Amino acid sequence: MLEIQQRLRELFNFPGEEEPFTYLLRHWRQFTSQAVALEWERHGSDYYAWWKDFDIKIESGRARSREMKLRFRWPRGGSRVIGRGELLALQTRAEQICRRGGPHGAPYITEDEPARPERPQRRLHLTQFRRMKTHENALSQGFGAGYEARVRPLGANLHGDHALFLVSPTGAFVLVGFGPDYNLTALANFWRGNLTNEFASDLHDGDEPFAVRVRGVPHRLEYVRLPGLAGFVHTPLGEVYLCLLGDDDVALVLVGEDGAARCLFRGTASQANGHELLPDEVPVVLLERPRPFTPETVAEAIARQPKLNPAIRDHLAALVRAARDEIGTEYARHLVWALVAAHARGRRTPVVGTHTEVFAWVLEQGDMRAPPKERAGRGALHWLTARSPLFERAVVKRIAYWKNHVEWFSEPNASCLARLTTWTSKGRVVDRQDQ
Repeated sequence: MLEIQQRLRELFNFPGEEEPFTYLLRHWRQFTSQAVALEWERHGSDYYAWWKDFDIKIESGRARSREMKLRFRWPRGGSRVIGRGELLALQTRAEQICRRGGPHGAPYITEDEPARPERPQRRLHLTQFRRMKTHENALSQGFGAGYEARVRPLGANLHGDHALFLVSPTGAFVLVGFGPDYNLTALANFWRGNLTNEFASDLHDGDEPFAVRVRGVPHRLEYVRLPGLAGFVHTPLGEVYLCLLGDDDVALVLVGEDGAARCLFRGTASQANGHELLPDEVPVVLLERPRPFTPETVAEAIARQPKLNPAIRDHLAALVRAARDEIGTEYARHLVWALVAAHARGRRTPVVGTHTEVFAWVLEQGDMRAPPKERAGRGALHWLTARSPLFERAVVKRIAYWKNHVEWFSEPNASCLARLTTWTSKGRVVDRQDQ
């Protein structure tokens, strides 16, 4: 921790009588707990308030509907709907957002706002970066449904090395890389094209948002607009902060209940992303691919997984035991095991796509040597959706898309449990089409 304190003092002109990280922590807490009392004015059926340079509006919804929309309008133009609900709840949320320093990300970028999110009108190249002094000096450009590319210096010298962040509307971020600002502004447009969906409400797991793990469960960091700090998250062990110390040199600092700060990790950004805070408590042996890969061995491996809900664990084990003989059932086992292993590593978002995209993801996990033929891949997904509420199929413009509810593996809802009871009889998986 002494090396981190010394490096922060070299990068910024902190007061000499106080430790640099303590100084940063104090200012961050002051920044996120500032007093905010918005004064609302009513004009017709809408309500207006102003905070710093933001215009805040609560718009009335459709006729005979009590739902309203909370909209923030940015100082340089453009707006974004932050939330929907009833008036008092939206007024409270607006104050909370302002107390945290304002909304993350940028306005919603479309040609004719408000356009349908799933059908953007145009793509804007990231060529108009501006120095945005909100809480840090950074070159900033918005895109998509409220995403923002931020190129920020690593120290007090604005002409030194910089870091490039892609920040989502929720505050999650991708730390892309380091280098001169003129290189990173060009790199931002390339990485924008790599995002799974820039018109989604948040980053996809495949975008590799910055996170730490506690017993395999990921906790995404929230972007921090304060020089010296880059990210922050509450975990069961305490508060975790990301510090930028140089070119591809980062540190993770934990502040526990006792208020003491200690360094968890120092190294490259790629090594820090996904860092496990309790490595000794992760059952790595349970993630090994069963050998041989038969229905029995896979079912036994699933039965040993401690993070699965007991009802889901029994259902998945029965599912792979039944996955034999019919076309595609071998690949159904591969998909189920890949999802179980990903869940054990901390994945809590579904894998969605065509049958080709789903099994391409399975191949990336290292659980298959080659993708299935088209008939076998479709057969596996049809087999699973007919026998489990954890798998669904939807058709969009004559293209079949498949979705799995991996978020239910540990916390199934009441509807899922009720459907499991209906589709399972005496421990045997039953085809719902036969009932």
